[in-house]
Amino acid sequence: MSTSNNLSHSSNKRMTRTSVLHLSADLESSDPGRETVDLAVLTQRSGWRALIASSGGRLVNEAERAAVQHKRMPLNRNSAFSNWRTRLHLEATLQTERPALLHAHGIETIPFALALSRAHGVPLVADLTQPLAPLPRTKRLLTLMKTTRAMLRVPSEFMGKHLHESFGVEEERLCLVPPGVDLQWYSVGFISPERLQKISHLWRLPEQASIILAPVPLEPEMGHKTLLEVLRGMKDENIYAVLVGSDRHAPGLRAEIEQMIGSYGLNGKVIMPDDCPDLPAACWLSSVIVAPNTAPRGQNLELLAAQAIGRPVIITDVGANREMARGGETAWVMAPGDVKAITDALREAINLTTEQRLNLADRTHNFVAETFPQAAWFDGMMELYSTLLYPSRQTARANVA
Repeated sequence: MSTSNNLSHSSNKRMTRTSVLHLSADLESSDPGRETVDLAVLTQRSGWRALIASSGGRLVNEAERAAVQHKRMPLNRNSAFSNWRTRLHLEATLQTERPALLHAHGIETIPFALALSRAHGVPLVADLTQPLAPLPRTKRLLTLMKTTRAMLRVPSEFMGKHLHESFGVEEERLCLVPPGVDLQWYSVGFISPERLQKISHLWRLPEQASIILAPVPLEPEMGHKTLLEVLRGMKDENIYAVLVGSDRHAPGLRAEIEQMIGSYGLNGKVIMPDDCPDLPAACWLSSVIVAPNTAPRGQNLELLAAQAIGRPVIITDVGANREMARGGETAWVMAPGDVKAITDALREAINLTTEQRLNLADRTHNFVAETFPQAAWFDGMMELYSTLLYPSRQTARANVA
């Protein structure tokens, strides 16, 4: 699909360039924030016009450096007054910017996007990357989407099945677009010694130690407690762990994990930074990356990043983890909560020979390059945009087929 063709067919009632308004709760380094910025930047560079409305975050500067306009709105709050003010700001934005398409990233932003779509007839893409609790409000929102021109993008077959079976979303409203990895950014050749030294000093990682990186959200059932059980049995070995993640969605969990670290005698061997400022460098410094979640996840960008860098990964057989790795070839796949199996896999991964590590790095990098290239993700998103913006063209293609 040619982007230039899409631009030439833009409606005269819209702005000269096709505009997309992205709504994201925040622009922190989480999956929704990361994908929001990447997609906005890529569409901007391809000739479209991208705007982002969010409560702000670490990635705002990255978006604005690429000429993506950012409008700060409290989309991460849930009070009646803040919601009312946000709707007013979004209405004003819609009137002045005249976007051709709305893209809601995450369930938190769907109520705002849905209200705008229904009131003004602007087509809507809703991006849902993680499983949803079967709450009445969520079911009502997804049911309301049937009354507007909307599509749901899912990153994995697991997420599509989850939305179809748990919420009754029709399969024709679901569009599977797997995530994509920027192989230039996640490339060993672009990781300078200065970047490695900076993050090593930031986290005070000891030299010559084996580093286990667990870049999963600091939320319940993400496997942190299982990993601590594993580390308790290996505390006399030269192994250190980095548990990256903020507990803003699970207040109190950090204190609980820290208490376990103390009671297990792991003080000084486990660090818990809120954020990872340089994931490629962190992966390169690590001996193995672990995704030990017991609750399902719909995608795991950090897992793909680790494989792109060429690092061994250990995952649990739950959610979309198996879709983000290739068991027996690029990853060890364990049953959720199996402390012994994870311990054995960790020891095997840490003790790989240089030749085994190099062979594994080739397999993991090639797997990501072939299955999750950023270009394929971007093309899939543009095709989804085209389906909503130009339905007559899609119908013509179907008739020809």
